[in-house]
Amino acid sequence: MKTIKNKKLAAHINLDGAYVEDLSYGGDSIFFPKSRLKLADSYKIRGGMHVCAPNFSDDKLLNELPSHGFGRNEEWEVKDYGEDYLKLGLKGLGSYKEVYFEISYKLLEDRLRTKLTIENKGERSLPLAPAFHPYFATSFEDLTLRDYKIEKKDLPDSIFISADSMDFTMADREIEIKGIENVGTFTLWSDFLDDYICIEPTYNGKSFLDDDLEPFYVEEGKTFVQEFDILIKDI
Repeated sequence: MKTIKNKKLAAHINLDGAYVEDLSYGGDSIFFPKSRLKLADSYKIRGGMHVCAPNFSDDKLLNELPSHGFGRNEEWEVKDYGEDYLKLGLKGLGSYKEVYFEISYKLLEDRLRTKLTIENKGERSLPLAPAFHPYFATSFEDLTLRDYKIEKKDLPDSIFISADSMDFTMADREIEIKGIENVGTFTLWSDFLDDYICIEPTYNGKSFLDDDLEPFYVEEGKTFVQEFDILIKDI
């Protein structure tokens, strides 16, 4: 586990899965902390923020990748580390064995900056549709989206919104997820096992599953970058 922090923000990051297990601002939780929650006769991991790479959701395209990709299931290597930043690396698997993944987490004054870099060192192009999956610590009743209205009854099914940024309030905080590069669709979801709502920046949603969507094909020798900020303000 690695900790990064500045005057207002702190995050604990597990090298297993490059998983941000919690994010706090002024001592208050922004992410619902990573937890094991009971669902029927089993337990589910919920909370924090994990990467979905190479793919978001299920893989009907190659039929070899786990749901939300392998990135969240593998041990990442520390490439660089300081008080307020962490850079992690991972070599790909299977068809992606010549593809290299790097995630950097950086705390700025009022935001967490996340950058995913995917470099194809192989000899053929490969599909990508990455995302990140943050669980924000809020009840549905305390959540207000600035430009959209959603119904609680719809959230057990994912809601997809085409946008490169998302503004919302939760209790006494205003949050903006601001896409910098290759963020085109937000996915909203919760199973309401506890007080969290997932507002997920994705490349374009479920393009490994949905025939109407196109993944990004990273060519041999090329690099794909996905980057976004999570800005936090007091109301």
